[in-house]
Amino acid sequence: MEWLSFADVPWLGVVLAFIATFIIGSVWYSPPVFFRHWQRAVGFTDDDMKDANMPLAFGQMVVGNLAGVIMLAVLLVALGVDSWWAAALTGAVLGFAFRWGAHLIHDGFAMRGQAATWIDGVHDTVALAVAGAIIGLFLG
Repeated sequence: MEWLSFADVPWLGVVLAFIATFIIGSVWYSPPVFFRHWQRAVGFTDDDMKDANMPLAFGQMVVGNLAGVIMLAVLLVALGVDSWWAAALTGAVLGFAFRWGAHLIHDGFAMRGQAATWIDGVHDTVALAVAGAIIGLFLG
């Protein structure tokens, strides 16, 4: 697995991409944007949200997002992507195929409404496209 190398990863790009995806998620899932729609789509009440272990949820989100952005950078380097545009397109394709695909599988099996799948899938595709573009600025 020679491709799995961290040697040429642009770490400043990774940090900036992580921050950007965090900001995108914070806006995307805010009450004025998609939070209330998402909440209804997954069947969470306000009481459910009050009882949720938010530090655990936030910690899992940080770890998962950071791992995803780092692996996106590793893949971009391994594929020889050398422009922000190609990196953005690669991020979007990966977001659509793997992240949105996973939502289709999991939400379908859990019989969640299509709204949750679309909200999460579009978010992930956009966030990985933006992350790719930012990382791509540091490649080539």
